[in-house]
Amino acid sequence: MMLALRRLLADRRAVAAVEFALILPLMVTLFVAGNEISQALTIYRKVGHTGATLGDLSSASSTISTAEMTGILAAASAVMSPYATSNLKIVVSAVDYTGTAYKVAWSTSQNDTAWTKNGAPPITIPTGLITSGQELIVVQVKYVYTSTVSTFMQDIWGTSSITLSDVSYFRPRISTTIAYPSPS
Repeated sequence: MMLALRRLLADRRAVAAVEFALILPLMVTLFVAGNEISQALTIYRKVGHTGATLGDLSSASSTISTAEMTGILAAASAVMSPYATSNLKIVVSAVDYTGTAYKVAWSTSQNDTAWTKNGAPPITIPTGLITSGQELIVVQVKYVYTSTVSTFMQDIWGTSSITLSDVSYFRPRISTTIAYPSPS
């Protein structure tokens, strides 16, 4: 009996299979988590690029027509490709600075609510970006990212999706203000 016990303890033939079976769940979890983090970071980067692109296009002229704004907002689809834009919310606004406060001159949006004209912007704008009498183009982009393993995310964070957002600020390039005669 002791000989059989010694042989069993000395037998190393299945050690690798046991170690693999113990490590496999951890490796699969790390693979899936790494893939999800990579996906979310890529979308977050594209959200930032979308805001920068829309702000750059909006600040390039002294007047924007409705057709031009439609084209500017359509550029978001090209920047966000290959990701769906149905989860993308965009607000493009011109904000005047009166020397003491910011006031919304015009605002338009896609899948979101435009800011109230002549009202205060609903976000905090950093000081020192413009001087009194100038205008600032503010682009707010939000993307609701839903993980492919949303059930697992729900268990960890309490929600199956996260909102990735970015705000970009641009000065008008040609004039101190940008006219948009027909904001939505």
